[in-house]
Amino acid sequence: MRHLKLLTAVAAFAVVGGCAQAPATKPATPSFWSQLHADSGTGEYLFDSLDDVTPGAKPSGVFRPAAAIVEGTVVGVEPGIAYASGDDSVTPRVVPYDSAEAAIRWASVVIKVDKVHAGKLGRGFASGQIRLRMEQPAGTTLDGLRASLGTAGRGIFYVDSALDRARRRPASQAAQAYQANVQLPIGQGVFIEEKPGTPLIAPLADRERAAQLLGGGAQTRSVGAGGTTLAQLRGRAQQSACATGTATDQSSC
Repeated sequence: MRHLKLLTAVAAFAVVGGCAQAPATKPATPSFWSQLHADSGTGEYLFDSLDDVTPGAKPSGVFRPAAAIVEGTVVGVEPGIAYASGDDSVTPRVVPYDSAEAAIRWASVVIKVDKVHAGKLGRGFASGQIRLRMEQPAGTTLDGLRASLGTAGRGIFYVDSALDRARRRPASQAAQAYQANVQLPIGQGVFIEEKPGTPLIAPLADRERAAQLLGGGAQTRSVGAGGTTLAQLRGRAQQSACATGTATDQSSC
């Protein structure tokens, strides 16, 4: 009987030990842009195509085209600014970025500028980099975004200075300094190649709008854009810039 109990104990230890040695399945890290994507719903679009967003294009009503078309690589993400209420309120109050009071947080996505294809970068362009203002959705952390930087990729960005686009000058010096340091994506104009050679995604646009802007089909992914490549979009952007006279490389026109 003693031997039976001993064998039972050994068997139980082997089972427990085997379970302990089994490798735990590590959850996959969400991609960088999937963490920043938020469905914006539907509404009336102020422009019809990317030609309308090209620097130098004729303004359409209240819509103004971008100041520059930039190609670059995402190299980091930084805390930007946080408000205790929506920043469109009459007197938005700036709070510490990690404050429990923060109702909205704007992160700064750091982009190493490889080339300005059209227009001109003004405020906030320093040391070959720009910072793109992006809302950090609730439940998303800067650490989580940094852990997924390997999927942030390279892309083409239609941008303008946040301070130049402000309807009114921010009340606080902190807010004004922040806006002078960041760029806004104009017309949801962020188009990313997450891995070299893969089709572009349009992470700020919904499925139908992404397909419209980049010429994708009806089967476009929720934040995807059909089969458009970075080289194709670069060529289209160059043609548009040549047409408006804002191409930085006039020899290519």
